[in-house]
Amino acid sequence: MKLYKTTILATALLSAFSVTHAATSDGKRFAVSAGWLHVMPQGEKQGISGSTTKQTPLLGERSVSSPGAGFEVEDADTAGLMLDYFVNDNVSLELVLGAPPEMELSGHGTIDLPVVGQAADLSKFDKIATTDAYTPTLLAKYHFGSINNKFRPYVGAGVMYAHFSDVKADPNVNAELNSNGLLAILKPELGKIKVDDAFAPVAIAGFDYNLNQNWFATASVSYAHLSTTAKLDVVGNTKLIGKDIPRATILKGRSEIEINPIVTYVGLGYRF
Repeated sequence: MKLYKTTILATALLSAFSVTHAATSDGKRFAVSAGWLHVMPQGEKQGISGSTTKQTPLLGERSVSSPGAGFEVEDADTAGLMLDYFVNDNVSLELVLGAPPEMELSGHGTIDLPVVGQAADLSKFDKIATTDAYTPTLLAKYHFGSINNKFRPYVGAGVMYAHFSDVKADPNVNAELNSNGLLAILKPELGKIKVDDAFAPVAIAGFDYNLNQNWFATASVSYAHLSTTAKLDVVGNTKLIGKDIPRATILKGRSEIEINPIVTYVGLGYRF
């Protein structure tokens, strides 16, 4: 719902500007381009903290802290769509959309568990989980030179809204948890994983190359200062004896994730 509200708001802002008097010298207010986005996260693991729960017969309620462990987001590619409204020859407002890429979260370090003296080695996995990332972005850009110039560099800034959905754990992680000695008695497996939504400031630089009066090629590089929190539960058996063994959350954990993506874009556009 937050994603839809943000997208609708951004679209409404662009629509509001479109009813004002156009001040471009050639009368063309709008531009649209489509192309390819390459997302390169720059952040690092931030450590995992959490606690075991009172349902855990072997561990009891204890804190868990593994500062050397965490998650990192891997590179991804997706299709992009840029919608521009030109306030005048040099200033434009841009809404950046794209097909949500499937982002992979890799693991680093080990999660240490108290009492049992066991640890889950996250470094064994290139993929701990996957998530779809929706990142609509609203930018204000300044284009240098005349609107009729072939080559027009620009700079800009704005805000990104990041929404993460359909988070899925890799089944190989559960196999690793169940191979860990005393910990395997609980038959643990990753339960619910959630990555929080977040807003991030964005800076962009790029250029348009006018092929003719309507068509142009475009390329840009942007940076978003984006961080979020991943929350995960480990579920397992809560009784060691008995035919009916209930399963419940035995460990709650969280990890701060720096994403800070550098995003490159190349595309082909049309002004009208």
